[in-house]
Parts: sequence; structure tokens; C-alpha cells
Amino acid sequence: MKKNYFTEFLWVVGFILVFILIKTSFLGFFLIPSTSMLPNIIPGDRVMLNKLSYGLWLPFVKSPLIRWKSPDRGDVLFFNSPNSNETFVKRVIGIPGDTVSFHKGIVTINGEQVSQSYLGNSPYRYYQNSLIIEENKDLHLEPHLILMSDEPGKTYFESGTFLVPPKKVFVLGDNRDSSVDSRVFGFVDEDALYGKAIFVLFSTTGDTGLFPEFRTDRFFKQIN
Repeated sequence: MKKNYFTEFLWVVGFILVFILIKTSFLGFFLIPSTSMLPNIIPGDRVMLNKLSYGLWLPFVKSPLIRWKSPDRGDVLFFNSPNSNETFVKRVIGIPGDTVSFHKGIVTINGEQVSQSYLGNSPYRYYQNSLIIEENKDLHLEPHLILMSDEPGKTYFESGTFLVPPKKVFVLGDNRDSSVDSRVFGFVDEDALYGKAIFVLFSTTGDTGLFPEFRTDRFFKQIN
């Protein structure tokens, strides 16, 4: 029986187009290179994100076709950096209309302090910081882990007040004293958001060889 090469070609093209549509409009997949989101996301994690969390993206389009939801406080999201073409991942702390300020590393939102509960020393040898649970139920900011300086007054950012404009968000890294975020580059436009982080698909050590060392304990780890 003679092969129908044209039909096979159409199947291949169709598969490629469906893959591109899924990659650009539904799901994303990012390798984490930096430590700015320790202890929740670590270098070597491959993080899946839901691109339908906030709107609908089409292939080869730089902004969403439709946006149906704004991020909530506490969302961990990927976005295009306001100052470069880099992709960043950070946590939303301020939403439109919020006033965000800092005192000795503690965040205040609309006059309400975000509570911090000390858990112990950082498990990461390069960061002699405290491991802390941060939350504020009244602000719907769910509990999440952060790293912060052991010494009050030595934190990365100690002053300044930020009023979040419409259609913008204020983001912070969970590794508070080692993160380039809204304290540096300002607010992030909602149209620059790629989607919400869901879970770590898999993770490897810094070895990028043919057979890297896998961190099996991080496979399918949910991101809070």
C-alpha cells in the first residue's frame, strides 16, 4: 500500500501547531537560574505555570488577547522584566490600590503589618538568614516561607512607600535580602504577566551535563 506522505506531513504540522498553542496559551515551563525565590523555588527547578490564570495568550503575541482576572496577593507568577527581556518569577505582595511600606524588613500593606513567625536558621549555607513564615489572613495573604536577615535593620530595603497604580502589581522575592524586585524596578504591568506558578515538574543540581543529578524530593512539589 502506497504511503500518503501529504497526509503524514499534515499530521506533523498539526502536531507542531498544537504544541505551540499549548506552550504559548495554556502551559509554560521555566528553568530557575537564581536564588531570589528561596526557600520555595531553588536554582535547577523546572517550574510549570498556568498561562490561563489571568488571561488568554495567542502564539507570537506579546500581550494577552483577553484578560479575565488580576493576580491575588501571594500569587507566585512569571513576568517579563520592566527593564529587560528577562523572565522573572516573584510573589505578588501589592495589588492595585494597595499602599506598601517596609520597616526593619517587615511589610505593611494598607496600614496592616504582615505577621512573621520565626522557624529557625536558613537551611542554605550561603545565606545566614532566618527562615520565617509570613502571612496576613485579613489581607488574604496565605502563609508562605521567606528568608530574611538575622539582624533587624540590616535588611535589603528599609524605607519607602509604594502606592500600586491600576493594572499594576508590586512583587517581592521570597529571599528578601537577595532579590531584584519591585523595590528596584518598580511595578509590574499586568499585561507583562505570563502566568501563575503551579508546581515544580522536576529539579536538578547545577550540573548541566548529559546525566545531571536529580532532586527527586522536589518532583511535583506544589508552589505556595
